Amino acid sequence: LDEYSKFHGYSPAVVTGKPIDLGGSLGRDAATGRGVLFATEALLNEYGKSISGQRFVIQGFGNVGSWAAQLIDEKGGKIVAVSDITGAIKNSKGIDIPSLLKHTKETRGVKGFHGADSIDSNSILLEDCDVLIPAALGGVINRENANEIKAKFIVEAANHPTDPEADEILKKKGVVILPDIYANSGGVTVSYFEWVQNI
Repeated sequence: LDEYSKFHGYSPAVVTGKPIDLGGSLGRDAATGRGVLFATEALLNEYGKSISGQRFVIQGFGNVGSWAAQLIDEKGGKIVAVSDITGAIKNSKGIDIPSLLKHTKETRGVKGFHGADSIDSNSILLEDCDVLIPAALGGVINRENANEIKAKFIVEAANHPTDPEADEILKKKGVVILPDIYANSGGVTVSYFEWVQNI
């Protein structure tokens, strides 16, 4: 924004995700995670289910994963396992998300959280759950692990987390995949609002 404005005059619409003071949009911070919640709700409704009573596993506890966890938790969803770059944790009774958010703020990671057991990060995608939310990296669900995935629904909060080969395997298993282009579009939607407001 600064660089562009230097040459072309103040042009707030050239970039989105700005702080509020610089023409950013309220709610941009939570937007992608909130979009994941709305997309998941819509998907589950199609199958006569709701967020409440479903067990969730979230791979990635950065901006998107942590907001999705917080909002799903508020709606009564039970988050049984989460992971980030520091490690992975599991509590089959459900993780206390407000406490975990406090812990990650203080320690910069999920590792060492007392309200859950530490597990191998590589097994996070294979944990028993109803809804799996990969919210970290691309290509994490592939032909090596697709057969072992226990989730009934996969909501792609990351960009391209499922390889085409894994797609085929999961389809045969009857797993429903909500594609990233829809599932994580909340951020793009609010960026669009910000752009329009700036123009």
